[in-house]
Amino acid sequence: MKIVYIHQYFNTDKGSTRSYEIAKYLVRKGHQVTVITGNEFVSCDGIDIISTKTPYKQEYGYNRRVFSFLQFMLKSFVYAIREKNVDLIYASSTPLTIGLVGKWAAKLKRCRFVFEVRDLWPDVPIELGIIRNKWLIRLLNNMERGIYKQSDRIIALSSGMKDEIVAKGISENKIDVITNFADIELFQSINIAEQANMYVLYPELQNHFISLYAGTIGFVNHVEYILKLAQNTVDSRILYVIVGDGKEKPRLVKEAEQLGLTNVLFLDAVSKRDAMILMTMSDVGMCFVRPHPILDRNSQNKLFDFWAAGKPTLINYKGWQDEVMRYYEAGHGFDYENLDEMTAYIESICHHRDNYEQISTNTKALANCYKKETQLESLELILQNIH
Repeated sequence: MKIVYIHQYFNTDKGSTRSYEIAKYLVRKGHQVTVITGNEFVSCDGIDIISTKTPYKQEYGYNRRVFSFLQFMLKSFVYAIREKNVDLIYASSTPLTIGLVGKWAAKLKRCRFVFEVRDLWPDVPIELGIIRNKWLIRLLNNMERGIYKQSDRIIALSSGMKDEIVAKGISENKIDVITNFADIELFQSINIAEQANMYVLYPELQNHFISLYAGTIGFVNHVEYILKLAQNTVDSRILYVIVGDGKEKPRLVKEAEQLGLTNVLFLDAVSKRDAMILMTMSDVGMCFVRPHPILDRNSQNKLFDFWAAGKPTLINYKGWQDEVMRYYEAGHGFDYENLDEMTAYIESICHHRDNYEQISTNTKALANCYKKETQLESLELILQNIH
């Protein structure tokens, strides 16, 4: 089967590498995969990669982002229709305009179309007040429904996302849930020497109970919640480590300095491997969002990484992720307002090592439910059945 995989933010060594893992697995299973991305990459691991060389950064303003989306939409469409003998178009959001490319290209090539929903767009920017123009909202909602209806299959990254799509009038029978992946084997490959080198690079990490955030420092990620936790924490052994870059970082670094927070450490963005090493060295993982119900449905890839590393993970929202963590007693979610309760939880597992070790064991059991190999096998079976 020949698959054209459209994803503007394809990455192999930083951020989310979901599309890379999927493409690589499909190639191993004997499929021909062509990835069309805005990032600059050369073909690798048997994957044919076409770059539209469309620049995009989290720091871009609204107008610059829209221009990047439209530029990628036009270029990727041209590249997609040039491909020959295509059996399936796999388009991964965001932005939503990628869905337009997927459905148009599939119609012209007379092949199957699968739309992967990574974020509920445009629901999220509308709920957060980023998009307010009523005409634009109506246009985007119509665009979204049109993409869903023409899709032969929809892949949602969480059950909550699936429920939201069904609520828009789309049959649940055409929606499958394939969450992000817990790459357990990759975390098991990290050795003591790699951790020792990291301690040399960042000696501040030594002799601390590390509560780690690793990822984009943007508006939705709401990393400033960590500064509130740090202000609320009395135990000097607890160190809040924030790894990554993003539009909000300069402001938050300045704010931490003004507050005199000695228990917060900012580190620059690192490679995927280094981020995983830091996760194995941490004690607690953190994944936060702003207080909006629409964000409860998300499927943060770093959460699955922390689970694969066996680290209890804390979130400041409810929803399906809180439910599974509570069920396995592997960390849990807190109501956004319950800052004191979350602080107490961190201090409690810092003081009681036996309890911490049990939670860590539970987390590893939870990770097995989302094991990368199992998820990829399920996805490939779905694509085979569509074909």
